[in-house]
Amino acid sequence: MPEQPGFDAMEAHVRSTGIGGRLLDRPHAPRAAAVHCGGHRLLRGDPRRLDPSWLAPLEFGQFTAQDRFLPLLGRAFTRVSPWERTVSVQQYRPHRPRAPQGIDVRPLRPADAAELDALDPALRWITETWGGGRGLASSGRVWGGFAGNHLVAVACSYFAGRVHEDVAVVTLPEFRGLGLGRACVAGLSLGIRARGRIPTWSAPRSNEASQALARAAGFRPVRAEVCYYVGEAATSMAAGRAAVRPNGAGKPVLT
Repeated sequence: MPEQPGFDAMEAHVRSTGIGGRLLDRPHAPRAAAVHCGGHRLLRGDPRRLDPSWLAPLEFGQFTAQDRFLPLLGRAFTRVSPWERTVSVQQYRPHRPRAPQGIDVRPLRPADAAELDALDPALRWITETWGGGRGLASSGRVWGGFAGNHLVAVACSYFAGRVHEDVAVVTLPEFRGLGLGRACVAGLSLGIRARGRIPTWSAPRSNEASQALARAAGFRPVRAEVCYYVGEAATSMAAGRAAVRPNGAGKPVLT
């Protein structure tokens, strides 16, 4: 299937970075797959080919899945909570706003890994799909805003796919409203386009601040999708993990 804007880019991201993994119903010509990276999961193919117990190690995460997978999720987990995400594509090249005096907005380098790792724990999620600060700083797909030597805003390609790169942004609370997120996104998106890919933006419909920043950075909605946050696995973790053994007969294959 052609890669769609948004979290579809996760599959190519996992393949190219080796961060996360894929659970397949069989190693060759798989009919169903569960891709995972950080706290995110992507379901593809025929849900009848996946046993609910195989998904147990993927508990407490966010699933991007079409409606046909909902019965499978309901059998696999004790709690499934739907929420709506808006997926946008950058249709207008943004003007890069001037950073406030004393703020330097630039691409991050490998030497900036420590600053990413020093982010507030509530904001550090932005590094998870690159395996942490070192991976993100070395990716060539991240911009930051610095107040002195202190990193106060970050924009990165959260998932780098074959066709699309899905953008994520964080800004320290005391530096919000200064245009730093928009400045970081502008620099980042120029790099995405230079790589021949399309910048996309995926955010909860209820996150008005993120939606407003997306519009200011030239993104426009192309679709809404329902995603699912799941709780504990319906089977015990021990039983679920025992079921996920590579190459066993009738068992899924982890790659």
